[in-house]
Amino acid sequence: MIIAGYIFLVLGFVASIVGEVMFLTVAFKRSLWWFFGCLFIPLVCFVFFFLNVKTTIKPFAMAWLGAFVAFYGAYMARLSFH
Repeated sequence: MIIAGYIFLVLGFVASIVGEVMFLTVAFKRSLWWFFGCLFIPLVCFVFFFLNVKTTIKPFAMAWLGAFVAFYGAYMARLSFH
């Protein structure tokens, strides 16, 4: 069970990073200001997401699903969060 947890942790982390890069790519194609805003100011990502739902739903979902899988893998591997 611990080995499966580590596999889920790594796969979820990679999926989350890929989703975030895809999201930032969409922001960069829209404007350099959106890109830097999404990169450095956390709430700007949510504003950009809601203004461009059609083009950002897949990268946003991939990043959040990857994060969920990574946390579940860490839980399965019995990693401590404190």
